[in-house]
Amino acid sequence: MATELEAARLLLYQAATKVDAKAPDATKHAAMAKRFATDVGFQVANDALQLHGGYGYLKDFPLERHVRDLRVHQILEGTNEIMRMIIARELLKE
Repeated sequence: MATELEAARLLLYQAATKVDAKAPDATKHAAMAKRFATDVGFQVANDALQLHGGYGYLKDFPLERHVRDLRVHQILEGTNEIMRMIIARELLKE
């Protein structure tokens, strides 16, 4: 899980650098980072939920909020399906 989170973090940093530099491929990299980071984040939180068993669903533990919030992030600011379409469109331009 740590490896996947680090990979997502690095992709996000790369996208942020491209956006700051106004690189021509910034849109593609931002969409890739958003899609990957939210999918990985949700998968990691879901795996942690599996490790915690029923306790992961209790509001007494922060994991419950993380799982709920990460699912929302897959939808907000463009669903991950839309991010996939943006990535594909940008790749077809190349």
